[in-house]
Amino acid sequence: MPTDETIQLMPGYVYMISFVFLAVPDAGNYYQLLPYLNGSPRFLYSVLAAAGSGRTASASASFLTNEALYEPLDFSLLLTYPDTVRNIDITGAVSIYPVAVL
Repeated sequence: MPTDETIQLMPGYVYMISFVFLAVPDAGNYYQLLPYLNGSPRFLYSVLAAAGSGRTASASASFLTNEALYEPLDFSLLLTYPDTVRNIDITGAVSIYPVAVL
């Protein structure tokens, strides 16, 4: 589970979680973003971005979750890339919105 940064969402809501990232791995390589909810990976919402000859790769995803209905929800993202990537520059944003009150 990622330990660098965790966002805790308050209970009682359905949330929309969106993220978008642009990275510059080595040409022909890739990176993957894997969301974790309450410490468990959510492979269904993961994204993989491959870099072509231009070396840039973008990834984005959005999903709804009702896992914060009765208790707080911890959200984090895990960034992975192959050992062949010597350096990766990445920038992006995460947006989280409550879309329903229950």
